[in-house]
Amino acid sequence: MSNIKTAMVILWLTLTLTVALGSSVLKNKVQRLERRLATINTNIQKDIENIHVLKAEWSHYNTPERLRKLAYEQLSLENAKPEQIINYSVLQFNYEDGNAAQPRKTDNKGLTTFVKAVKR
Repeated sequence: MSNIKTAMVILWLTLTLTVALGSSVLKNKVQRLERRLATINTNIQKDIENIHVLKAEWSHYNTPERLRKLAYEQLSLENAKPEQIINYSVLQFNYEDGNAAQPRKTDNKGLTTFVKAVKR
């Protein structure tokens, strides 16, 4: 009977030590994962703050007034002059049957007018 009691005590001690060791390992793993989660959450917060800063910069850099000023400075854009505006009704087009656009008249500036005939 003494051997059975000794075996039971050893079994319970082994089981207790196994549970204690398993709990300790699990606790350490949970703590490691919580630290990792905290780091990830911190990085997310920093990214959110950076996104807010980038959105503010984007809004600043894309204001119409700023873009207009840069366009005039960098592209040397000027307002359209009346002689640059034409009315399409005064253009002469030679229509032919066909589906593809055909090159037509070349003006004095070397520009070619393309016309696509429309069947009705």
